[in-house]
Amino acid sequence: MKPLLIILMLGNLMWIVPTGTAPNRTRPYNPTRGMANARSSSVIDSVSARDARQTVINFLVWYKKHCLAANRILLVNQRAGQPYSVNLKNGERYLTYLDSSHRLTNGYLDRWRTFFRERDAAFRLHPQYEGPPGGFEFDLVMLNQDVDKQLASLRSLTMGKVTITNGQAIVGFTLLDAYEFRLVRQNGHWLIDEILNQSQE
Repeated sequence: MKPLLIILMLGNLMWIVPTGTAPNRTRPYNPTRGMANARSSSVIDSVSARDARQTVINFLVWYKKHCLAANRILLVNQRAGQPYSVNLKNGERYLTYLDSSHRLTNGYLDRWRTFFRERDAAFRLHPQYEGPPGGFEFDLVMLNQDVDKQLASLRSLTMGKVTITNGQAIVGFTLLDAYEFRLVRQNGHWLIDEILNQSQE
């Protein structure tokens, strides 16, 4: 509580007279408040990191189980004597199948739709008649040509650092290749928005 002071001027003399106390409108100093907030923030970050990491693991487990079925959907028309073309209808089937994992953003799926259209235009501009179709020489999810071997070794998955900033997370891990999964928080859940194979870049 701070005292109230009244200043009286009598001639050339100044008197300061205390008249009582006024309530202190500032909060009392609590040296542990900052520590408590830091602990709370740390716990939240830890839980978010754990959830983001678990989203990645759950998706990899799902993809291991469904990879073969996904890759049976033919994305490129390869008829003898005719130039290759992207089967856009099957492309939608493929993306719908991936979306059934419930762990991918619409943005992730839309980027592949754009890729399919761009590759189809490229095949028309530069016809290809034989060999592995350009842009489709690898597994589109893991961006790797040895995806079977890779997913078979899922038990040896090594998780790395998780970084969380403003509702976005980056999860690093190694599964034969080094990866970075980028996630976003939507409706209280982490969803995968981008998959980068850093070993193949």
